[in-house]
Order: sequence, then C-alpha cells, then structure tokens
Amino acid sequence: MHTLERTGVAPVRAPRRTLAGAVALVAVVAVACAAWLFERPPAAAGAGAPAGEFSAARAWPHLEKIATGGPTPIGSPGGDRIRDYLLAQLTSLGLKPEVQTGVGARSFGSDISSGLAENVVAVIPGSASTGRVVLAAHYDSTTTTPGTSDDKASVAAILEIVRALKSTGQQPRNDLVILLSDGEEPGLIGAEAFAAHHPLAKDGGVVVNLEGPGNGAPSAIFNVTPGGTGLVRALSSMPHPVGESALIGAFRQSGFHTDLTTLEEHGFIGVDLGTAGGRAYYHHPRDTVENFDPAVLQMHGDNGLALTRAALAADLPAQRGAGDATFFSAFGVVFAYPGGFVAPLAALGVLAVLGLAVLARVRRAATLPQMGLATLAGVVPVALAYLLGDRVWQLLTTIQPGYAGMVFGEPYRPDLYRLALIALAVALVWGWYALLRRRLGTAALTVGSLAWLAVAGAALAGLMPGMSYYGAIPALAGGIAGIAAFLLEPARPHAALAVRAVAAAVGVVLLTVGARTFAAFGLAMGAVTVVLLVLAACSALPLLAEVTPGARGPRGRSRAALGPLTAAALVLVLIGGGLIHDRFDERHPRAAHLAYVLDTATGAASWITADDRPHPWAAALTPQTPGEWKLPLPNGMRPAHTGGAEAANLPAPEVRVLNRRQEGADTVTRVRVRSQRSAYQISLHADRPATGGVIQVAGRPGVPLPELESAPRPGAAWPFEAQFFAPPGDGVEFELRTKGAPRLVASDVTLGLDGLTGYRPRPADVDLSSSTGGLPTDSVTVVGRIQTP
Repeated sequence: MHTLERTGVAPVRAPRRTLAGAVALVAVVAVACAAWLFERPPAAAGAGAPAGEFSAARAWPHLEKIATGGPTPIGSPGGDRIRDYLLAQLTSLGLKPEVQTGVGARSFGSDISSGLAENVVAVIPGSASTGRVVLAAHYDSTTTTPGTSDDKASVAAILEIVRALKSTGQQPRNDLVILLSDGEEPGLIGAEAFAAHHPLAKDGGVVVNLEGPGNGAPSAIFNVTPGGTGLVRALSSMPHPVGESALIGAFRQSGFHTDLTTLEEHGFIGVDLGTAGGRAYYHHPRDTVENFDPAVLQMHGDNGLALTRAALAADLPAQRGAGDATFFSAFGVVFAYPGGFVAPLAALGVLAVLGLAVLARVRRAATLPQMGLATLAGVVPVALAYLLGDRVWQLLTTIQPGYAGMVFGEPYRPDLYRLALIALAVALVWGWYALLRRRLGTAALTVGSLAWLAVAGAALAGLMPGMSYYGAIPALAGGIAGIAAFLLEPARPHAALAVRAVAAAVGVVLLTVGARTFAAFGLAMGAVTVVLLVLAACSALPLLAEVTPGARGPRGRSRAALGPLTAAALVLVLIGGGLIHDRFDERHPRAAHLAYVLDTATGAASWITADDRPHPWAAALTPQTPGEWKLPLPNGMRPAHTGGAEAANLPAPEVRVLNRRQEGADTVTRVRVRSQRSAYQISLHADRPATGGVIQVAGRPGVPLPELESAPRPGAAWPFEAQFFAPPGDGVEFELRTKGAPRLVASDVTLGLDGLTGYRPRPADVDLSSSTGGLPTDSVTVVGRIQTP
C-alpha cells in the first residue's frame, strides 16, 4: 500500500497505475459478460439432426399443433383436443398410452384445490430397472393464455425426447414413465391424482419435470428436492448447464409450485427444469408460438434429454442422500460440493477477511478504528440497495401506469432497466468509497466491504445454506487476494493488481450471475437483485479504487466524484431509455382484470377488478373502493375496486344437503354441489373450519380432504373453502367434519363476459390480465343462497 493511503489521505495516482487498473476492471467486466453469454441458447437444430439428438425443428410442429389457439384450461374442449393428439403421437412412437381420469385434491395455505383431471401416461420398460424415472410436463394452461411456454413447449419437447430415446433401438436400464398431466395450473390436480392413485406412482422414483416460468432462455434448474443430492451429479450431463442452489431456496419460499411439489410429497425425488427468461409472458395472453424462440426450445430439449438419459442409466436408489448439495454453474460448468462443506467454507471466508485485517493493521495500512468504522459504514450501500431495489418497480409504475397491469412485476423488454440496476449498484459502492476514502483509507474500506461478504456467507450458512457461497467464496477470494497483494507490493505492483483482478472476477461473476438468476422473479423483486449487484461491486472495490482519481483538495474531490456521478446519471439515462424502448403497442399491449359477481341471495351484482390501479377501460365499470366485502370469492380474494352492475338472470349452483349426522362432538355433513351453468369451477364455503372429510364424484372413490398448509385467515367469515375444477354435470359431493353444523354457500365460475348488460368489449390494445390465482379475469361468478343448519 502507498504511504499516503495508510493515513487515509487520498494518494496522487500515476497515470500508468490508473490505466492498469482500468484495464483490469474492463477485463473483469468482460469475464462477467462472457459468463452471461454462456447462458444463451444454442442455434436450433434442423430436421436433419442425428436421430438420437434433440431437434427443435422436429419438436416445433408438435408445439404448433397444441399451442395454436386460445387458452386450454382443465376440462376445456381445447384440452380434450390436446389429450387426443398426445395419445396419437405416443402411439405412433410404439408406446401404449393410457388416459388416467381421476380426482386430485391438495391444499394451498388454508384453501383446498381439487378437480377431475385426465392425465396421459405411457411407459418404456427398463432392461434391468432399479426404479422408475418420471419424465413430466403438464398440457393444460390457465384461463388467460395459450400456454406456449407454460407448459406446452415442454410437452412438445417430451414428444421429441421420447422419439430420440426410441430411435436408438436400445432399451433403457430403468423404467421410463411419461406423465403429461392435466390440471397443474389450478392446483397440481393431475399430478396429485397420479401420485395418489396410479400404480406407477407406487414406491416413488426420480422425476425430471419440465416447466415454463417464462418464455425465454436460459433453460435452468430451479429446484432440486431435498434428499436428492445424487441428482446434482446429473446436472453436469446437461449440454447447457444453468442453475444454482441459491435459487432453490428462493423458489421453495416463493409460494410457487410445480407438479414436482406434489410428487415430492408422495416420496419422489427430482429436479425442475424451466425456461427462466421472459417473465412478462408468464400466464400471459401473448405467450404464443409467435413469441417463442426455437433456440429456447432447443436448449430446453437438449437439457431435458440429457437429464433423462442420465437418470435412466443411474442406480436410482443411490441418487437419494441425506442433506443438500450446494451447486452453481458458470461458463458451462457445474461446480458442486456437499452440504457439509458450507459451514467450513463460510468460516474460511471469515478467517481470510480477518487475516487481511490483521495484516493491514501490522503493515499500518489501516487502524482498527478505521476498519471498524468502514465495516459499520458498509451497511449503507447494502441497505440503500435493498430500499432502492424494492422501489424500482413502484417508481416505474408511477411513471408508466400501464406497468401496473403487469402482475408479475416485469415489463416486456426489461434489458435497459436491468442495466440500470447494475449502474445503480456501481454508483452506490463507488460513491460510498469516494466519500469515505479520505477519512478511512482504501485498505480499511476494502476490509469493510469484504467483511459484509463474509458476514453474508456466515449468516446464510445458517439460514439458507444453498445461498451461502454468494458471500463465502467472494470473501475468501478477496481476503486471500488482499493478503497476497500486501506481500507483492510495492516490488511487484502489476502482479498485485492481477491477483486483485482474479479475486474480483470470482466475486463479480458469481454474484452477477446470481443477480441474473434472481432477476427471473421480475423487477418487482428487484431488492435482492440490487443487493447481489452491490456485493459484486464490493468484490471489485480494489479495482474501483485504482481508477478513482486521487488528487488532494476540492478539485481532487470533484474528480473522485466523477465516476460515481457518471454511474448515477447512467441510471437515469437507462431508465429513461427503458421507458422509451418498452412502449405498449399491438404486440405488447396493456392488461386489465375485470370480472362480474352476482349474489342471488340479494339480487345484487357487481363489476370487480383485482387491479390496484385499473386501466381506464376497467375503471369505468369499477369506480369505487370497496369497504367491507362479504361475498366469498376463490382464495379469499377481495376486489381492489368495484362498481354496480345490472343483475343477470343466471341460476345459482344447486346445493343439496344429502346427510347430516353427529359423531361425538363432530357434525358430519354430506352435500352435493352442482353447477347449472356448466361451470369451469365450483367452490364450497363453510362458516367453520373442517377437520376432515371427503371429496367425491360419481363412479370414483372418494378423496380425503387434504390437511391444510396453514390455519384459516383470522376473522374470516368463511374459514373453509374447497374449489373443484372441471366439475361433472351431475355435481360433486363434499363430506365435511366440523364442530357444530356449518352454514354453507356455494359459487360457480364461468369464463367470458359477452352478453352482460353494461359490458363493453376490451379495446384492441388491452389484453387479459395474467392469471395469478383467485378469481380469473373475464369470468362470471354466481354466489348461491346460504344454507343454514
């Protein structure tokens, strides 16, 4: 370290040293960009690709067949058409597919989702099977989208994967079960019916589940079940490996689910592989074939085929293991280590930073108070990153109200906004350094920034072990590099700079790739993304120090502020550019939620919207902010805005109490609910929780009410809710065990608003709101009269 830096006075840097630092910084940025480029999809393989390989050109006609047209939710005629197509294609491949029709039911929070699903199931027997490999995807969509990426691209990929496997003429070692499930979107209904009732689900197995959280690259691993540590080794078999264990913890706490969720609960282990980019198109009306890239399908299919082949060749019982492995990918390589290494690695990161602090004190580059103050001050950029990152989407929706309709918090073209987040992180860390370096010195601030990485690694090792490497590895690399640089300087300054650059590259690559991973959750979840980017900038702080002018006096301070101010100005330029670039148009329309609710008990009807800031088209019908909302809606939904509507002549669902008996302190009530409108969905609500019961449709065995994930909402007027999708014409029977005789009310939901008095068709530039659960947009709900005990 330079003598002037030890006292905290900014040094006058030689032009050559500044130039060398700039070159090193550019090199680190180039390495990070290269890591991102490795996650881009390959070119789509043509129809003439080798028979044993995946070809997007061969899979594409399947995608066009099943994804062209409107939404195909469970029970829809479009879903029936896809089911029949899948049966024909699997038969043409020499398989004997079957349709498993069954009732599935599971809970989400305090609500129950159930329905009548039609799964397409086929088997390729193994030659010396050690168990079953389930290759899964779902063919239904939500009510708002044709579902090209979620999940019909995966279904098309599976047809091509099966063809590639069959083309070799060789029997796999393990049994392969193809599960093309129905009813995933409203509640994993088909997968639950398969896992609970199909003989092929007995004894569990290994699942390769293909999903579509977005319509863009990369195709990434976003979930590995606990206890499936052996599966992490299979990730290296993917030709385009992308994924990291940090995302798994976030996914499992996010409230999102896939078919693997319910299969895991029934004893399976497995992985979720999904297209992670293009979050704006998730459940969106524009998730069409035209908006899906064949290269993305190629990457998804390549990875899915490789994972399936690896599982088919493996000793499946050996894939199970206690604990969770930690892994991440970079430059097309999967780096993994056992969960038992997490705590030691975090401890090494802490020790490396402590060692650097001791050496800085011994060499008189920084005092203990300086390093202590620098560490305490390090909370500023991290806290600002979280606060500002959490406000980015709110700011954008204020400037551009149309973004409020993007319910997953992601615009159609987010790239410039993402670059703005990077510039924001650089501005925060560089500005923090420029303000404090004269008082605390570069050495102290370097120790302080690395200390936060070490603390993050140690804290995450206990809280979310799969994310600990975000802090532990950059802290370890930075601490070792700092110690090496002390030993190399001043005799070999360029070698010292090179060591710092290598350590910075480790942290920047790891943390920026992680930030890109978390960006898949959308700009509305930007807080975590910006924090990771700030930590990446902390890893590069020694290089930022090298390019910061060091002259004394007001002029020197002004020059030192030039870099941070430029980065801050770039934030504004990029946000402005994003607002100009990401304009709404015919291909990228605004969205709005609107639904109609009729209360047959009072004869009152309402227009409602779930949008906090509704589009003017919906706002014209929903001008009021509701006070107390008493009518039960799916998932306990409360409308954001309402408006009076003319009551339509629509029949309420028929509710018949078939039997009521007393069993000790419990009242057992059996009731049949039947829609008189051929509803997409019926719901039964009770004014007290059910401690048990059964759901049953005619001719099929009853399905026990699943145990609730959480207690009913405090103060809820209707604490019990069970939804049933694709109900048969003769209705559904519910048997409820409650404390005391319950009051009951049923509702049913149909899709489409045409014909209702007062309804005006959507403008051409206003699309359906993406489905998020609750009451779907463009739906009619009829609530029946309360059935008293």
